[in-house]
Order: sequence, then C-alpha cells, then structure tokens
Amino acid sequence: MKTEEAPAEKGSVPAAESNSPATKGHAAAAEGSAPTTKGNTPAAEENAAVAEGSVSAAERNTPVAETPGSAESGTAKTSGCGEAIHERFVRFLRRHHVLTLATVAEGVPYCSNAFYCYDKERNLLVFTSDPATRHAQEMERNPRVAASVVLETKIVGRVQGLQLCGTAARADETARRAYLKRFPYAALAELTLWAIRPDYMKLTDNTLGFGKKLIWNDKLESSS
Repeated sequence: MKTEEAPAEKGSVPAAESNSPATKGHAAAAEGSAPTTKGNTPAAEENAAVAEGSVSAAERNTPVAETPGSAESGTAKTSGCGEAIHERFVRFLRRHHVLTLATVAEGVPYCSNAFYCYDKERNLLVFTSDPATRHAQEMERNPRVAASVVLETKIVGRVQGLQLCGTAARADETARRAYLKRFPYAALAELTLWAIRPDYMKLTDNTLGFGKKLIWNDKLESSS
C-alpha cells in the first residue's frame, strides 16, 4: 500500500533548502567558531604571538626604524650613550639571560655562551668568564666583540633576536652587584666579571610585522 508523505508543517525548511550553499555556509561558520588548539594554523600562531607579546594594533602599525642613527618614540635615555635606546631593546635584554659571545684572535672567530644581566642605566651586558678560557684570553687581546640574544620559538609571529657589536672589559663593583642581584647563587663562586658596552644593536621583532627591525647605533661607522 502506498504511503503518502505528511505535509510539511508551516514554516519548516524543506530538505533541499537545508542543503543549500547558504545553510552549509552557516554550518561552516558555526564549526569555525569552535575553539582551536594553539599553533594548529599559521593564523592561530599569529594570534597567539600578538596575545603573548602584548602588542597593540597601534604598535604593529607604527613605522619601524631600519637605518642607523634613528630614534623612535618609546625610547629610553641611557647614560654613556649618544642616542636614546628604544624601550623594546631594554625589555628584550632584561627578559632573557643567555647570550652568545663572538670573539676573534688572529683572524679566527670563536663563539661561546654565558649567563648575563643587563645594566639598563649604563647600557652594559655583564657576564662571568674565567681568565683561562679561550674567549676571555681573546677578549684580553682584542676587546672588540659581537654577541646575540634570541628567543627560541617555532612560532614565526613571535620570532625575536638581538645582535650587537661592542667593547668588552673587566666589570666594576657596580656591575658585580647587578650580576649578583640577578644570579644570587653566584655569590658562592669566584667570579671574574666582564661587561660589554654595545655601540650597535639590531633587534629583529616579528611581533611588529614579519622581518621588522629596530636599530640603535651609537657610532655611525659601525657595520650591520
């Protein structure tokens, strides 16, 4: 016996219409509104980078200095320096604690790593190194050094790294106090402290936009 379909109730949507592109689009939008796991997509990574870096839209749209000798808004004056240092340099250096040091002797370069503290008032990176080490002996012969500090991350939108050139010398008592304040346990060790006074710094900061750079140059003849 043939069974007739019951008439649709007034206001109901026929099955054909429920499968229409518009309806599917609403479903897709609903699915897309579900929380996503951080890092699953480039967009999610970028959003996470902005959130973790606390970078406002205004900051991301601010023109960034890419040439030596330029000072921006948000700079901090540091004693002993001819040019104000952008506050982002200060925040980055104080947030991290390991640097890679590059020295050279007789034309042969060498790298080493060291814990450091940053003396904001005098713009010094203070670290300890035994006089018997290779890099300490090379600093004694040639005080011109380079160094880098990086944020280790796989998220492109969070990439940050700082490169610098400067002069290394034995640290004074003020630098020692700053170092021990940052690393109190080092008070039990016999320390030979050094301080790097930068004259050139370059901060690559992807939280401002891909490949954006801030440059601080206290000596215009310094190379990049």
